[in-house]
Amino acid sequence: MLPFLAPALVQAGQLEVSEHVLKVGEETRSYLMAVPEGSSGPRPVVIALHGAGQSKEGLRSYFGLDAAAQANNFIAVYPQGEGRVWNDGRPAAMRLKAVLRPGDDVPFLVSLAHHLVMQGIADPSRIYLAGISNGGFMVERMACEFPHVFAAYTTVMATAPANYRTECRPSRPVPIMLIHGTADSVIAYNGFWTPMGATLSAPDSAKMFAGLNGCGTPTSRALPDLDKWDGTSVTEQKWSNCRDGSAVRFLTVERGGHQSPARVETDAPIGATFLGLRNRDIDAADEAWRFMSAFSLPGSRTAEAPKEGRKQRTSSSRKPAVPAQPAPQTPSAYAPDTSAPARTSDPVDQDGAGRTTLW
Repeated sequence: MLPFLAPALVQAGQLEVSEHVLKVGEETRSYLMAVPEGSSGPRPVVIALHGAGQSKEGLRSYFGLDAAAQANNFIAVYPQGEGRVWNDGRPAAMRLKAVLRPGDDVPFLVSLAHHLVMQGIADPSRIYLAGISNGGFMVERMACEFPHVFAAYTTVMATAPANYRTECRPSRPVPIMLIHGTADSVIAYNGFWTPMGATLSAPDSAKMFAGLNGCGTPTSRALPDLDKWDGTSVTEQKWSNCRDGSAVRFLTVERGGHQSPARVETDAPIGATFLGLRNRDIDAADEAWRFMSAFSLPGSRTAEAPKEGRKQRTSSSRKPAVPAQPAPQTPSAYAPDTSAPARTSDPVDQDGAGRTTLW
């Protein structure tokens, strides 16, 4: 069995961070896991997906999820996309297939969630999925196709593909929060169109999910402008009167660029100055946790920890020299959502290649 904590262990304040590998089909995939010190038993887990061109380490240093995990005693998991991209649900013509070669990400994310449950790490009713940009588009795909695996979802700097108006039919209402800047020059707030595909605007994306969730009229308010010098402000639109107790929350960052809002100190990615203004009134990771943690999957049962227990932790900084573990057999709870319509085949992406070039 794959160790709970592999030898690549570092201390990060009161978090223990380790790197792991997981065999899924023909692919060997990797992820980082940040565990609050002293945690035991199945815990809530937030799986966070990086943007295109980013690494799992890059997202961890940029997003600020570690601080939220430490403050709220949940586990943060950072998977790595093959080729630093994710196989999201946009049409292939918008993804430069010939340049980027992502992996088989849907089975990977489903297997990762199941693996964390079977290892006694994750509470199966409280696994959440968040992502930025390309990772946010991947979050939307999982919300549409696997709504019964993750309890709630958060996207930052990602709008819904226009084809989701007919293709996204989750079998249950999906609690989801969207955060987007009006001055985002990479993933346009107002959506964009090409002859081969389009994306909805950020407001229309939120309305789409509100419609799928059977929500009523939303409420709106301006959030406190805590940082007068960041050049941005935040307004909230919230649908809380939705079917089965679900909700949709949409945060608009006025004048915000292609940046994830943060109030904690994080590392800026290369070229951040060209991505526009970064809001400091809210913290995207903290807002994601506050929203998603209010939801749990009904009827889930916490899996028992493996009989062999957890391996001894070490302080080695090297990548673990352990064989990848094959993904467990997928139980019925992790089978595809057959009640949702199949995604339309894309003749230029039959082999599941390239999805996007920008994060």
